[in-house]
Amino acid sequence: MSHPKFVVVGHPNKGKSSIVSTLTLDDSIAISDKPGTTTKARSFMLKKGDRVFYELIDTPGFQRPRKLLKILQRGNPNANERPKRVLEFLDAYCSDSAFKDECELLKPIMDDDSGIIYVVDASKPYSDEFEYEMEILRYCAKPSMAILNYIGDGDYTKEWESVLGQYFRIIKPFNPLKATFSDHIDLIEALRHITPKWNKQLKESIELLKEYRKSQKREVAKLIAKEVSEIIGYKLTKSSHLLNIDEDRLKEEFKKELASKEERLFKDIKDTLNFKNSLFEMPKNPFGFELFSNESKEIFGLSKEKLVLISTIGSATAGGLIDLAVGGHSFFLGTIIGAAAGFVGASYGYDELAKIKFLSNKVVEIGPVSDPNFSFILLNRAVNFANRLLNQTHANREAKFEVALNNEISIKQLKNFDSLHSKFRDKKANQKDLKKYEEMIYELLE
Repeated sequence: MSHPKFVVVGHPNKGKSSIVSTLTLDDSIAISDKPGTTTKARSFMLKKGDRVFYELIDTPGFQRPRKLLKILQRGNPNANERPKRVLEFLDAYCSDSAFKDECELLKPIMDDDSGIIYVVDASKPYSDEFEYEMEILRYCAKPSMAILNYIGDGDYTKEWESVLGQYFRIIKPFNPLKATFSDHIDLIEALRHITPKWNKQLKESIELLKEYRKSQKREVAKLIAKEVSEIIGYKLTKSSHLLNIDEDRLKEEFKKELASKEERLFKDIKDTLNFKNSLFEMPKNPFGFELFSNESKEIFGLSKEKLVLISTIGSATAGGLIDLAVGGHSFFLGTIIGAAAGFVGASYGYDELAKIKFLSNKVVEIGPVSDPNFSFILLNRAVNFANRLLNQTHANREAKFEVALNNEISIKQLKNFDSLHSKFRDKKANQKDLKKYEEMIYELLE
């Protein structure tokens, strides 16, 4: 069964490749603001396994539309003859280097059962030169729609809509650099209506895309749960004699190992979300500062107040039992004592990195990190990184990160996280705990 195909065409540098990259979740597509980046028609499919959702064909921009249209209009062919005239042009002129780009973009339109997506930059005013392109596309007699991209800050939507409405059944605004997942779905929904033959398949594709999105989030949650839990419980074992141990050096090596594991986690998240290509490289540190830094502590860690609250919930409850036993005449002194005990155990940042102990007179071990806040910093950085990618299109290669943490997590949720983190540190967690951790992380993903 054939799948929906759309040939993406337009003037050079109007965002054709960016649109293909965004809609196919593919960051391997070359994108540049220099004319002539796309020189050959190339096909890209959005697929999962053997199932193809749809296919987009990226093409070079029109170079000589006025000359081409004059050739097609010779003899003033009627509407029925116009598609044949395009085929005659391809037979007669594709060996002519002057029309190389036009042939590259017209061939996939005429060779296959394809639709047309015509892209314009609606941040710039309309000019008559675009009419030649639209007339050529009308000669092809294929189902088509127009996309209004916005490369600059201007907005000439109304005048573009006035002209495009004379050539295209559907006109849709779409910015491939800023599009959300909902925008992606809306555009595919619009494509359903340009021809009845693809309506059902594209409707199915929309449902598959939604399921695919959920499965990606599920995979990311599973990945974060597995790797963060391992980092939380990580111990470094080294050969070292009791009299020759360099504690500072050992701690620095331990930090580097943890940072390296976090960097691998970021890479795995990137790969899971299809940000794999070398053309799109995240900065070595996506947040601009390292895991063990005051910035990470302040931004991704819990406040002292929240750390005190989650560490005193259990101890305060135990203290509360004392109050009940004396009939409440202690003025909740037991609760206060319990809370104070919890406060002593609450640290802020990396103040208590890890304990060093000798397993023998020649083997030393450091880890896991005993500071409870480290686990939250690590988790928050991973979730924030994943959420940034979940909300970034594959055409956006800037990779600028804005920290936006979820501030609506309740103390009860934080306590549940803290309880699991303690199990990971003590190597007492089981598969049920890991699954619970995965589910909690899934709820934090946007």
